[in-house]
Amino acid sequence: MTESLDRRDLLAWAALAALGAVSEVRADESAKPALERVERQAPLGRTLDSKEPRLTDFDNKVVVVSFWASWCAPCRAEFPYLEGLQTAAGDKLQVVSVNIEDRKTFVRISRVLGAELRLLMTYDAEGACAKAFKAPGSLPYTVVLRRDRTVAGIKTGWGGQSLQELLDLVNGALASPT
Repeated sequence: MTESLDRRDLLAWAALAALGAVSEVRADESAKPALERVERQAPLGRTLDSKEPRLTDFDNKVVVVSFWASWCAPCRAEFPYLEGLQTAAGDKLQVVSVNIEDRKTFVRISRVLGAELRLLMTYDAEGACAKAFKAPGSLPYTVVLRRDRTVAGIKTGWGGQSLQELLDLVNGALASPT
Protein backbone atom coordinates (compact mmCIF):
# COMPACT_ATOMS: atom_id res chain seq x y z
CA MET A 1 0.00 0.00 0.00
CA THR A 2 2.77 2.47 0.94
CA GLU A 3 4.66 1.64 -2.23
CA SER A 4 1.63 2.46 -4.42
CA LEU A 5 1.12 5.77 -2.59
CA ASP A 6 4.78 6.66 -3.06
CA ARG A 7 4.54 5.77 -6.74
CA ARG A 8 1.41 7.96 -7.12
CA ASP A 9 3.16 10.83 -5.36
CA LEU A 10 6.12 10.52 -7.72
CA LEU A 11 3.83 10.35 -10.75
CA ALA A 12 1.94 13.44 -9.57
CA TRP A 13 5.20 15.29 -9.00
CA ALA A 14 6.43 14.27 -12.45
CA ALA A 15 3.20 15.49 -14.04
CA LEU A 16 3.49 18.85 -12.26
CA ALA A 17 7.13 19.15 -13.28
CA ALA A 18 6.18 18.46 -16.90
CA LEU A 19 3.65 21.30 -16.72
CA GLY A 20 6.23 23.63 -15.22
CA ALA A 21 4.47 23.74 -11.85
CA VAL A 22 7.49 22.52 -9.92
CA SER A 23 10.65 24.55 -10.05
CA GLU A 24 13.76 22.76 -11.18
CA VAL A 25 17.07 23.47 -9.47
CA ARG A 26 20.02 23.50 -11.82
CA ALA A 27 23.65 23.57 -10.74
CA ASP A 28 24.37 26.75 -12.71
CA GLU A 29 21.46 28.59 -10.98
CA SER A 30 22.76 27.86 -7.49
CA ALA A 31 25.71 30.20 -8.10
CA LYS A 32 23.42 33.15 -8.87
CA PRO A 33 22.83 35.55 -5.98
CA ALA A 34 19.28 35.48 -4.63
CA LEU A 35 17.08 38.48 -5.27
CA GLU A 36 17.19 40.46 -2.03
CA ARG A 37 15.86 43.88 -3.04
CA VAL A 38 14.24 45.43 -6.09
CA GLU A 39 15.05 48.99 -7.18
CA ARG A 40 12.26 51.45 -6.37
CA GLN A 41 12.23 52.62 -10.01
CA ALA A 42 11.85 49.07 -11.37
CA PRO A 43 9.46 48.83 -14.32
CA LEU A 44 6.30 46.76 -13.95
CA GLY A 45 5.57 46.26 -17.64
CA ARG A 46 3.04 48.17 -19.69
CA THR A 47 -0.72 48.43 -19.23
CA LEU A 48 -3.38 48.02 -21.89
CA ASP A 49 -3.51 51.81 -22.29
CA SER A 50 0.32 51.90 -22.73
CA LYS A 51 1.11 53.35 -19.30
CA GLU A 52 4.37 52.12 -17.74
CA PRO A 53 3.87 51.69 -13.99
CA ARG A 54 6.89 51.49 -11.69
CA LEU A 55 7.33 50.28 -8.14
CA THR A 56 7.39 53.89 -6.93
CA ASP A 57 3.72 54.11 -7.92
CA PHE A 58 3.01 51.83 -4.97
CA ASP A 59 5.13 53.35 -2.21
CA ASN A 60 4.01 52.31 1.29
CA LYS A 61 2.31 49.18 -0.05
CA VAL A 62 3.32 45.56 -0.05
CA VAL A 63 3.66 44.55 -3.70
CA VAL A 64 3.15 41.08 -5.19
CA VAL A 65 4.51 40.70 -8.72
CA SER A 66 3.50 37.55 -10.56
CA PHE A 67 4.88 36.61 -13.99
CA TRP A 68 2.63 34.42 -16.14
CA ALA A 69 1.57 33.42 -19.65
CA SER A 70 -1.77 32.36 -21.11
CA TRP A 71 -0.38 28.98 -22.24
CA CYS A 72 0.81 28.15 -18.69
CA ALA A 73 -1.82 25.99 -16.91
CA PRO A 74 -0.36 26.56 -13.40
CA CYS A 75 -0.37 30.32 -14.10
CA ARG A 76 -4.06 30.21 -14.97
CA ALA A 77 -4.72 28.23 -11.77
CA GLU A 78 -2.96 30.90 -9.68
CA PHE A 79 -4.74 33.88 -11.26
CA PRO A 80 -8.05 33.77 -9.32
CA TYR A 81 -6.15 33.51 -6.03
CA LEU A 82 -4.10 36.59 -6.88
CA GLU A 83 -7.30 38.49 -7.66
CA GLY A 84 -8.81 37.28 -4.37
CA LEU A 85 -5.68 38.35 -2.52
CA GLN A 86 -5.94 41.86 -4.00
CA THR A 87 -9.62 42.09 -3.12
CA ALA A 88 -9.11 40.87 0.45
CA ALA A 89 -6.10 43.09 1.24
CA GLY A 90 -7.46 46.25 -0.36
CA ASP A 91 -5.25 49.35 -0.20
CA LYS A 92 -2.50 47.71 1.88
CA LEU A 93 -1.36 45.61 -1.06
CA GLN A 94 -0.88 45.85 -4.81
CA VAL A 95 -0.85 42.71 -6.93
CA VAL A 96 0.74 43.17 -10.34
CA SER A 97 0.13 40.37 -12.83
CA VAL A 98 2.83 40.58 -15.52
CA ASN A 99 2.11 38.70 -18.73
CA ILE A 100 5.29 37.80 -20.64
CA GLU A 101 3.60 37.54 -24.04
CA ASP A 102 3.30 40.10 -26.84
CA ARG A 103 0.85 43.02 -26.85
CA LYS A 104 -1.58 41.34 -29.27
CA THR A 105 -1.95 38.33 -26.95
CA PHE A 106 -2.21 40.61 -23.91
CA VAL A 107 -5.03 42.60 -25.54
CA ARG A 108 -7.00 39.40 -26.24
CA ILE A 109 -6.44 38.16 -22.67
CA SER A 110 -7.51 41.50 -21.22
CA ARG A 111 -10.76 41.43 -23.21
CA VAL A 112 -11.55 37.94 -21.93
CA LEU A 113 -10.78 38.80 -18.31
CA GLY A 114 -12.68 42.07 -18.43
CA ALA A 115 -12.27 45.36 -16.62
CA GLU A 116 -13.61 44.14 -13.27
CA LEU A 117 -10.21 43.05 -11.97
CA ARG A 118 -8.75 44.79 -8.93
CA LEU A 119 -5.20 43.61 -9.56
CA LEU A 120 -3.04 45.47 -12.07
CA MET A 121 -2.45 43.62 -15.31
CA THR A 122 0.57 44.47 -17.44
CA TYR A 123 2.64 42.83 -20.16
CA ASP A 124 6.42 42.67 -20.46
CA ALA A 125 7.21 41.50 -23.99
CA GLU A 126 10.60 43.26 -23.90
CA GLY A 127 11.61 41.63 -20.61
CA ALA A 128 12.57 44.80 -18.66
CA CYS A 129 10.38 43.88 -15.69
CA ALA A 130 11.55 40.26 -15.76
CA LYS A 131 15.15 41.47 -15.69
CA ALA A 132 14.51 43.78 -12.71
CA PHE A 133 12.96 40.88 -10.78
CA LYS A 134 15.50 38.28 -11.97
CA ALA A 135 12.72 36.09 -13.34
CA PRO A 136 14.19 32.66 -14.09
CA GLY A 137 12.01 31.82 -17.09
CA SER A 138 9.93 29.17 -15.31
CA LEU A 139 6.33 30.14 -14.69
CA PRO A 140 4.52 31.15 -12.62
CA TYR A 141 7.13 33.20 -10.79
CA THR A 142 5.87 35.37 -7.94
CA VAL A 143 7.85 37.87 -5.85
CA VAL A 144 6.46 39.38 -2.63
CA LEU A 145 8.03 42.73 -1.67
CA ARG A 146 7.90 44.47 1.67
CA ARG A 147 7.20 48.21 1.76
CA ASP A 148 10.96 48.95 1.75
CA ARG A 149 11.30 46.87 -1.47
CA THR A 150 13.21 44.05 0.16
CA VAL A 151 12.08 40.60 -0.92
CA ALA A 152 9.84 38.85 1.59
CA GLY A 153 9.86 35.73 -0.54
CA ILE A 154 9.78 34.16 -3.97
CA LYS A 155 7.43 31.43 -5.08
CA THR A 156 8.05 29.50 -8.29
CA GLY A 157 5.39 27.15 -9.57
CA TRP A 158 1.91 26.36 -8.38
CA GLY A 159 0.43 23.32 -6.69
CA GLY A 160 0.33 21.58 -3.36
CA GLN A 161 0.90 24.13 -0.60
CA SER A 162 1.46 27.07 -2.98
CA LEU A 163 -1.58 29.04 -1.84
CA GLN A 164 -0.63 28.73 1.82
CA GLU A 165 2.99 29.66 1.01
CA LEU A 166 1.79 32.76 -0.84
CA LEU A 167 -0.54 33.77 2.00
CA ASP A 168 2.25 33.28 4.56
CA LEU A 169 4.63 35.47 2.51
CA VAL A 170 2.04 38.23 2.08
CA ASN A 171 0.95 38.16 5.72
CA GLY A 172 4.59 38.33 6.82
CA ALA A 173 5.24 41.29 4.55
CA LEU A 174 2.09 43.08 5.72
CA ALA A 175 3.12 42.55 9.36
CA SER A 176 6.64 43.88 8.72
CA PRO A 177 7.18 47.41 10.10
CA THR A 178 9.23 48.50 7.07
